[in-house]
Amino acid sequence: MSPIKKYLLPGAFLALLFFHGLDACIGFVSEPQLRERRALAERPKLDINNLDPFPKAYEAYYNDHFNWRNYFIRASTFLNYHAFRNSALPDKVIVGKDGWLFRSGFQMEMYSGRYRFSKEELAAIQTELEYRQQTVEASGARYYLIIPPMKAQLYGDFLPETYARRINSETCAEQLIRHLREHSTVQVIDLIQPLKALQKTTDRKLFLQTDHHWTDYAGVYSVQVIIDELRRDFPALQPIQADQYDFATVTYEGLSLAEMLGLENELPETLEVLKRHTGFTARNGTCPYPIPTGFPFPEEYCILKQTEQPGLPKMMMVRESFANPMIQVLGDAFRESIFLFDSWKHQLHEDIVTREKPDIYIQMIWEGMIYKLLDDQPEQADW
Repeated sequence: MSPIKKYLLPGAFLALLFFHGLDACIGFVSEPQLRERRALAERPKLDINNLDPFPKAYEAYYNDHFNWRNYFIRASTFLNYHAFRNSALPDKVIVGKDGWLFRSGFQMEMYSGRYRFSKEELAAIQTELEYRQQTVEASGARYYLIIPPMKAQLYGDFLPETYARRINSETCAEQLIRHLREHSTVQVIDLIQPLKALQKTTDRKLFLQTDHHWTDYAGVYSVQVIIDELRRDFPALQPIQADQYDFATVTYEGLSLAEMLGLENELPETLEVLKRHTGFTARNGTCPYPIPTGFPFPEEYCILKQTEQPGLPKMMMVRESFANPMIQVLGDAFRESIFLFDSWKHQLHEDIVTREKPDIYIQMIWEGMIYKLLDDQPEQADW
C-alpha cells in the first residue's frame, strides 16, 4: 500500500473532526431547518446547590443542539427512506407502502387491538359520559358523542406487513361504541363505519398520505352523516351532500409526518381543499371566552358562526383539529354555532354550556385519543 493510501482515510477523518470543531466555534456552515413539532431542550442552568439533575439535563440539551445535528438527521432519514423504505424515527412514524406514512406508537397499539378497555374502564367512561349527558340535558340541550377514525382504519392495507396482523379487528373506540349502544342512552354518532364504507366505493382520498388527519372531503362527508343523524331529533335541519361543495386540487410540501422525517421535499402531498369562500352564508361572530395561556392555535380556540335562520337550532361543539374542514359547512346548518378547541382535554365546559344554552352539544374525540375519557390514562399513551 502506498503511503498516500495508507494515511488518506485517517487524515480525512482528522480533517473532518477539525472542520467540525472549527465550525462549532465559528458557525460558518448553515444547517437545514427541521420541523420537529416539539420544543427542543433548553440549556440548563448550573446550580451548585443542586447538581444531580444537571448532567441529564445537559445531555438532553446537547443531543438537541450539537453541531451538524440536522445534517446527520437529514442524511439518516434520506438513506433510510430511499434505500430501505424504513423510518428513521420508528417510534414516531411508520413508512408504509406507496408513499403512505402513519403515526406509530400508542395509536398502533389501539389499531392492532393490543390495547383494549377493561370492563372497569368501560364502566368509568360510561359514568362520565352519562354525567355529561345529564348536565347538558338539564340545560335544555341534547348531548352527542362523535368519533372520527384513525387513518389506519381506512388505509391499513398500506401499512407494512409487520403491522398488518391485528390481534383484534375491533379497536377500543369501536369497543366503547358497542358498549354504549348496549348499556347506555348516550347518543354516539359513529363516523368510523360510514367512512370505512365510503373508502371502499370512492376514488377520493379520505386521509392525507403524509399526515394523520382526514381530507377536507372526508370532513364534509362526515358533516353529511352528522346532519342525517341529528335530523332524527331536529327535523328542521336541512340535509347536505358532500358532492354539492366545490374542492380545489392543490399540491403542498409533505405534511406533518413527512416533516418529522425531514422528507417534506421528497414526499409532496396532492389533495382536495374545500373552497372556503364560495357559497357559505354564516358570518363570523366574536367569542367572549379568554384564550388559555400557551394554547398553540389562539385564533382557533373559539370560533362563532351565525346565520339569519331563527328557526334552526343552536349548536356547541367541543372539538379538535379534525373539525377544521367541517366548521364552515356546520356553521351554515345552524342558527348559531360555537366551536371550542380545548387543547385536546375533551372536557365538558359546563360553565360555557350554561352561558350559551345550545340546543345541540357535540363532543368530538378522535379515535386515537379516546383514552382521554379516562381519569387514569394509560402510561404508554402519547401523541
